[in-house]
Amino acid sequence: MALGAVIEELLDPEAELRPGLLSRLSGLLPDEQGEFREAWGGIPAGRRLRIVEGVAGLAETNIELDFVPVLRAALEDDDAGVRAAAATGLWETDDRVVIRPLLCLLESDESPDARAAAASTLGHFVDLAEAGKLIERDAGKLRDALLAALENGDEEGLVRRRALEAIAPLATPRITQWVRWAYERGDSAFRQSAVYAMGRTCDAAWLPDVVDEMESDDPAMRFEAANAARGIADPEALPRLHELVGDHDAQVSIAAVQAIAAIGGPVARKLLRRYAATADAGVAEAAEEALAVSESEDMDFSMLDYPDEDDD
Repeated sequence: MALGAVIEELLDPEAELRPGLLSRLSGLLPDEQGEFREAWGGIPAGRRLRIVEGVAGLAETNIELDFVPVLRAALEDDDAGVRAAAATGLWETDDRVVIRPLLCLLESDESPDARAAAASTLGHFVDLAEAGKLIERDAGKLRDALLAALENGDEEGLVRRRALEAIAPLATPRITQWVRWAYERGDSAFRQSAVYAMGRTCDAAWLPDVVDEMESDDPAMRFEAANAARGIADPEALPRLHELVGDHDAQVSIAAVQAIAAIGGPVARKLLRRYAATADAGVAEAAEEALAVSESEDMDFSMLDYPDEDDD
């Protein structure tokens, strides 16, 4: 379908935003990107939001679809909700072209939700920087902007929390102090973000705090603690995670199963097999999925006879 026809349907408030229509927005060529930008403002804000959420959802289910130009354009939308949704929709892209507009959103957008969404998505680029997949200039800009948001006492708490979560993998002494600061606050939201950040550091030094929070009265905190243990991946957490699998909150139980799977090893596999055979449906399904992934990773392909490249 020609882009012009797609745009006509996008402009029509009665037209259904079906997946086939939105998929045509993937991989827009440079001239098509200009055409799309010109038409974008003529679409009602509520419909623009549904388009952004729609393409983001399609990108999650099909990695071959590329909506970066669409979402990048939406970062400059007049509607704060659209900007926030666009920032969130970019959370998996490795394309450094979005770093600058996301930094602009974090540093100067009037909407706390948009700034917070930008901070969260920039956390993915922090991961890339830690893996050596980002140039130092970009890594430095990320570090400076996220630290500035975190250390700004006048900034909204939500934005500071997302900045803390995003920057945690850098794990400098300065950042470690901020994780501790957030954890020792009375504010439950900051404490949950701190535990989330502990997991993102992958540092076993945080494990005693994480294990302590598995006994929290708050299921949201127990959930964060299970996920943090997954990130740290220390076998020392297995006994407490095993207890957490029996939690009355289903999300906490499944998070504990996934943490056990991430830690791995013979003890973890024994536990997963037990859950798959005896636990309730949700936990059993999570355990079966984890076992399937583990077994596929351990398959021995040496018996397969691949021809040598020179045997043409």
